[in-house]
Amino acid sequence: MTQKAIKGCWSVRLKTIEVKPCRPMPSRMRVTVTLPEDVHQALSEWAEEEDRTLANLLSHVAAKAVRERQEQKKDKSESDRP
Repeated sequence: MTQKAIKGCWSVRLKTIEVKPCRPMPSRMRVTVTLPEDVHQALSEWAEEEDRTLANLLSHVAAKAVRERQEQKKDKSESDRP
């Protein structure tokens, strides 16, 4: 068996060849957001108070909002049942 490093990837030569991507797909997606200056300032101050980066704060707030919305939808669908 021969092993060869290629730009952080590795390959093994056997009788069969298996091809795998070198970079896994990102588990987190990148988004660009445009904010009014006053909102950006308020969020920046909030992030600093919580010792977070602005990106981390926004990720945290968005994830929390999604969880709360899913709970609201779940509660509504349960209350709509006869």
